[in-house]
Amino acid sequence: MAKAPTSWVEDVVRIGVLWGGAIAIAALWIILDRTPPAWDQAEHLSLSMNFWWTLTHSPWWTADGLRHLWMLSPKYPPVLYLVTAGVHTLWGPGPDIAIVANALFGLILLIATYGLGRHLFSPQIGLLAVGLTLLMPRLIKLSLDFQLDYALTALVVLSFWCLTVWRDAPSSLRQWLWAGAFGVSYGLALMAKQSALVFLLVPLVWVGLATLWRRRWGRLLQLLVAALLTLGVMLPWLSVNWLFQFSIIGNTNVASAQAEGDPMLNTVAAWTYYWQDLPSAISWGLLIVPLVGVVLWAGGRLPGRKSTLQLDGTPAGRLWLVAYIVAGYVLWSGIVNKDLRYIAPVLPAIAVLLAWGLACWWRKWPWVTTATYLVGLLTALLTMFPTGLPTLDWVTQTLAPHAAFHPYLGAPYPHDQVIAQVTQTQPYQLSTLGGLQSTAVFNQHTVSYYGKLADYQVYGRQVGSRPSKHEQDLRSLSWFYAQGAIDAPWPPPATPEDEQAQLANLLEASPDFAIDRTWDLPNHTRLYLYRRQQLPVTVTALPMSACARAIPALQRVEVPPLGPPGQALPVTYEWVGRWSALRTGLVLLTWEPTTSTAEMTSPWLHDHGLGLGTLRPHPIQPMQTTLSPADINPDGCFRVTERLATLPPAAAPAGTYRLVGRYVDTTTGEAAALTIPTTTVELSGLAPPVSAPDLDWVTQLREVSQLLPLGPDYLDEVFDPIGRLNLYDPIQNYLVQAEQSLQRRWDSPDNAVNYGYGLVLAQVLQLKVNEAIASLELLAQQDAENPYVHAYLGFVNLYAFRPRAAQAALAPALELAPDEPEIQGLSAVASLMQGNLWGAWQAGQQAIALLNADAE
Repeated sequence: MAKAPTSWVEDVVRIGVLWGGAIAIAALWIILDRTPPAWDQAEHLSLSMNFWWTLTHSPWWTADGLRHLWMLSPKYPPVLYLVTAGVHTLWGPGPDIAIVANALFGLILLIATYGLGRHLFSPQIGLLAVGLTLLMPRLIKLSLDFQLDYALTALVVLSFWCLTVWRDAPSSLRQWLWAGAFGVSYGLALMAKQSALVFLLVPLVWVGLATLWRRRWGRLLQLLVAALLTLGVMLPWLSVNWLFQFSIIGNTNVASAQAEGDPMLNTVAAWTYYWQDLPSAISWGLLIVPLVGVVLWAGGRLPGRKSTLQLDGTPAGRLWLVAYIVAGYVLWSGIVNKDLRYIAPVLPAIAVLLAWGLACWWRKWPWVTTATYLVGLLTALLTMFPTGLPTLDWVTQTLAPHAAFHPYLGAPYPHDQVIAQVTQTQPYQLSTLGGLQSTAVFNQHTVSYYGKLADYQVYGRQVGSRPSKHEQDLRSLSWFYAQGAIDAPWPPPATPEDEQAQLANLLEASPDFAIDRTWDLPNHTRLYLYRRQQLPVTVTALPMSACARAIPALQRVEVPPLGPPGQALPVTYEWVGRWSALRTGLVLLTWEPTTSTAEMTSPWLHDHGLGLGTLRPHPIQPMQTTLSPADINPDGCFRVTERLATLPPAAAPAGTYRLVGRYVDTTTGEAAALTIPTTTVELSGLAPPVSAPDLDWVTQLREVSQLLPLGPDYLDEVFDPIGRLNLYDPIQNYLVQAEQSLQRRWDSPDNAVNYGYGLVLAQVLQLKVNEAIASLELLAQQDAENPYVHAYLGFVNLYAFRPRAAQAALAPALELAPDEPEIQGLSAVASLMQGNLWGAWQAGQQAIALLNADAE
């Protein structure tokens, strides 16, 4: 170990050879493994698919395109998805292909680990640390798992290496270069996962305080520039999705930790959780032998303690490395939610420390180091591949307890068949598949992922957890899947504790549903696929000669001749037209009185997109404009039959109403009157109720939006139903339909205020900030005496970081309703964002006092 230092180029070549060998072994494991992606993995794969499709099929480089690109992943930072999108561009989509992204991050991890070991100790220790990193069971498992944590580990170690070299750099030029490298790499680490902040928190505080203490203002400037670079890397994504970052606080709450069985912080188990996992993460051989080497070196039993070759680094360097390890351990132990992969970015630093221990052995007994690596290699291979030999299984369990992750070699799961069954029934439409049970091998995320592999035709949603919503679930979705033991009766007994079993019994008893097909899964469960017998929207291909007009024709309308006001009436619309006109068509339908008298002036609407927004190609995700692939002739002739419900207002006068309407091409904005078969319905308070399907989602949004003028006490009644609609519509196309129709309706003189609130709600839910502000400004003029419209305008301005405009918007609200705590709270936030601390304090105190008064 005392030979002359090797060059970077030589060692990078060696690292490349080791990396290539690791890839070959990993590729064999991936080829053998037939495990479908579980919950998180499937969700990350789905997001990667969305980035890939958007980057290759949209003008993402424009200002609006970039905004939509960052909105693809509002909760999770997109570095892994962007890298995987490049992998898909080169080799196509698929779960096994996506793992190639981890190989790229693996190379970064190895180089960064080597660089850290080389800088703090020596090139030889850097190479030894690379070997240990490749042999740690936890890091191997993470490299084969499509999660954010492997990319996070690589980029955190990279940024820590850059920070370490900057800390020790002697010349100004090297300091600036490494400060820039740190700023960019740390920004990328935070864009891999927000938890990167935790790992470098203590090192950053350390160097920051040391710089201030020594009054090194040039170094402080370098840190500030690095911080600006970090912010610059994050800002494009963060500026669009900052509000969603508050949701990560939920990942650390006590309730979820208790539900998962994690130990509470007032127990010893919470602080030893990751300590007890070290033998599994590293393996006993790679952990004990190096630590013994360090102890023997410290006691003078191994040579090198007084060497001048600096093979053992410096005390300051070793303390810096230990501080990073201990800080990461303590901080993550102090977070109540525990997961073994959370601590992974600490492991490469531990590898550097352990490599130093092996170097201590090498100076006297090189065979100890060689034997340790051979045992580590054997342990790694045994944790990856099954042998079927009890003796070797015992060895694996002894050397790396509970660390085995053997590939699943059994029969494949039928995800593709389930998706094909749905798409064959509805080949021209998007379909939503509601899941009653969510298991690791078959859940809402795996359904969505395999549906996206099939041209984005099927999306999965988890339902059944809220018994109060079971009836609505059945009314709103047309496909369900459920799972039960093969040898158990079906449906399972409904108990108060099993919400999914309750929904399964309702589904089995419903005359509207029947089992479409079943599959026996390799895990000894049976999958049941249910389908609605009468789908709400059906599409039939017709001869080209059947389409004579440029716009779709409404050929048939069926509605009961008599019905009561205030209750839904079933209605069937049958449209015939060319596919491109049907897919982009919005219809503005009005049921108006046949006589124009003073009492008969209450029409009602049934505006919606043709096919309810399910016709392909469709946007791949909510708030997106990139369309899915679809092998459908846009000039082909089709019939679209909609079996819906329309809602006459409760205040609608008795009388006869007829249907009139206009067709709008949403791509060009052109509108034309519809020729509609003579259709009338008579409303009478004496008419008996008529059985009808659930209201379409555009109508439901218009109905709940009428509660917005009533203020914050009614917001739960607005957003709870909206939450269900967002669950049922995976691309939330109903918001687009509502916005487009209400924008046109708002120009009419009747009920303009009600249309305005519905329009604002649709725009806010799509995060269309500028459009919502413009609509609210106009609505504030039309409904000027309502304090809440001014409060809504103030809130949206605050979201857009326009505190001055928010304060101006809130002024009328404060005058009209000074005793509303929510309005006072918004005023406090607006003052705080403008730097008016005293004004924020006053308004905040008043808001708290009003809240306390309401509580009493």
